[in-house]
Amino acid sequence: MFKLFKELIDSVKEGMAEGRAELAQEAAEREAKLQETGAALDARLAASSRFENFAVALAAVYRETFASDLREAEEARRSAVHLLCIGIPDKEIEPWKKLLDRDFSVTDGESAEATVATIAGDLPSQPNDGDLALWIGRASHLATGAAAVGHVEAHTALAWLVPVVELAVERFSGWDDYARNFLAGERDAPGSNFVGRKLLASVTEKLLENERSPWKTVAWPTRDELPALLASGPA
Repeated sequence: MFKLFKELIDSVKEGMAEGRAELAQEAAEREAKLQETGAALDARLAASSRFENFAVALAAVYRETFASDLREAEEARRSAVHLLCIGIPDKEIEPWKKLLDRDFSVTDGESAEATVATIAGDLPSQPNDGDLALWIGRASHLATGAAAVGHVEAHTALAWLVPVVELAVERFSGWDDYARNFLAGERDAPGSNFVGRKLLASVTEKLLENERSPWKTVAWPTRDELPALLASGPA
């Protein structure tokens, strides 16, 4: 009987050891995958322009709301690349297409270009800075999102945003100023509701405070820096 007990104990110990080894292997594989993905994203960020980073950051409220990247960036100890570069994770492409169709009736490059052009053309006549910030954010979200899902090439979408970026730099003094006016514009926008406003306010606060946020890592350009910013963008 004692021999039987010993065999059972040895068997349990062996099973526990195998379990620990499997867990360790899985953890090592996850870490290797994180490092591989992180290296690819770091390379993507390094290849991006300052213009792209700023244009995508203007859309960060919507990007972080619909496909949060800050938490994943913290866990992976990387930059929030999807809030700085046009590309989004493959798993987000189809849901993002549905969002663009739902919110803007955009289903291809032609409809994206027409809608962005209309929004950009109306920006100078917006009645206040709240509406201006809101529509700057929406134009940036639409243009960069259309490129992210493959409706249009990235450089083309960024070219659409040149007048949008120019007006943002001319009218706002920094991310705090832009964020405050964006929320004011959202509050008064048709279709705005309490739940949506609360969510966007929470995301905006996170973007202003999180150290990995593009609103922390991308400096708001001054008017004097605008020519250099535009020169870094699409030809």
